[in-house]
Amino acid sequence: MLFLFIGYYDAEKMNQSSQQELDAVMERCNPPLETFFTKLNVLYEWHPGAKTKRARLLDGQIQHQDGPDPDKTEQIGSLIVFEADDLEQAVDLALLHPTTQLPEAQKYGWRMEVRPLIDPKEAK
Repeated sequence: MLFLFIGYYDAEKMNQSSQQELDAVMERCNPPLETFFTKLNVLYEWHPGAKTKRARLLDGQIQHQDGPDPDKTEQIGSLIVFEADDLEQAVDLALLHPTTQLPEAQKYGWRMEVRPLIDPKEAK
């Protein structure tokens, strides 16, 4: 089965740290990332760009806006499609990601979720 790993971070918390501190944390991510990518059959990996455009229907009109939602500081940091036998195995494998391996994860609001990807042609 295919699964989507979504890694989140709190942009406000990350922006409060110096670049030197962030670089050091990202360096500490390397060993768990190596384990993560060794143990998982990763098919695709993306890191969303910083530019964001939003749209929503408000009072019957489509409202376009630039930038992330100002009411939410949580941002998507990574999207990874990988294979696993079932959701339980997918979660066990996803827990190898630095999101849940580094003590700094809480400080920066890191979290992850795993969702099964369902082919609409097969979902009847």
